Amino acid sequence: MNRKTIYIGSIMVIILILLGGWGYYTKHNTIIDFNKTEAIPEYQVKNKEVPLRIAMVSVLSHADTAKYQNQLADSIGRMLNRPVLVLRRKSYAEINQLLNKGDADIGLLSTGAYCVYGKKEELTLLAMQQRNNLPYYYSYIIVPADSTDYTFEDLRGKKFAYVDPLSYSGFFSVQARLQKIGITQDAFFNSYSFTYSHDASIRAVAKKFVAGAAIDSLAYDYLLKYRPQIASKIRIIEILPPRGTGPIVARKGLIDEKKYSRFCCIYMRIKLQKMHWIIF
Repeated sequence: MNRKTIYIGSIMVIILILLGGWGYYTKHNTIIDFNKTEAIPEYQVKNKEVPLRIAMVSVLSHADTAKYQNQLADSIGRMLNRPVLVLRRKSYAEINQLLNKGDADIGLLSTGAYCVYGKKEELTLLAMQQRNNLPYYYSYIIVPADSTDYTFEDLRGKKFAYVDPLSYSGFFSVQARLQKIGITQDAFFNSYSFTYSHDASIRAVAKKFVAGAAIDSLAYDYLLKYRPQIASKIRIIEILPPRGTGPIVARKGLIDEKKYSRFCCIYMRIKLQKMHWIIF
C-alpha cells in the first residue's frame, strides 16, 4: 500500500467520524435558528425617585467630615422618604456652579459664597447654622505657638495661607483688614496660597509652612475639643469682626416652599446645633 492510498484512507476515516458525531449531536441537541426570534415580554420596572442632591465642601479633613455629612444626608432622606445624594466638592466656587447649573438641589454655603452668588433670586433660603444660640462666627488670624509675631502687621513680608477665595473667615475678612490699612495682599505678603480647608490651613501654620493663616472660629472650637494636641501648636493673634453664618439654600421650584421650607428650618436647626461645626 503506497503512501497516497494511506493518506486518502485517513481522510475518509476522519470525515466519517465527523459525520457520525454531527448526527449524534443533532439527535440529542437542539439547533438554534437565530433567524427565528420571539418577543421578550415587557417587565414593569418602577421608576426610582430622583435623589435629592445636596452639595457641600469639607472645611475640615475628609475623615472628620464625611461621617457627619452622611448622617445628615441619611436623616434628610428618611424624613422625606426620598434617596439623597451628597455631592462633595473642594471649593465653594464649585458648589455655586452646581447650584447655578441646576446640578444640585440644596447647597450648604459659606457666608462669602452666598454673598457673591449672582442669582440669589433663584435660591430659597432654608436655614442658617447656629452655635451656642449665636447665628454668627469670627475669623481668627493664627500663627505658630512659638512665633515672634503678635499682631497682624507683624505678618508683613511673610507667607500666608487663605482657605478659599469665597470664604469669609478664610479670605474676605483678611481683604477687609488689608483695606483698612490701605494696602493690597500682593504688597503686604511675601506670598500667599489657598489650602481649601480650615484643617489644612491650621496644619500649615502648626508645621510652620506658612507664618500665618485666617481660619473659622468654629473650626478652631472643634480643634480645641477634638484635636488639642494640634491646637497647642498655634496661637490666635487677632480676632476679626463677626459675620452671619453660612446659609442652607435650595433651588427655586424644587418643592412646595411653604411645606418644605418649614420642615427644613425646623429640622436643620436641630441637626446643625449638634454638628454644624463639622459640616461647614
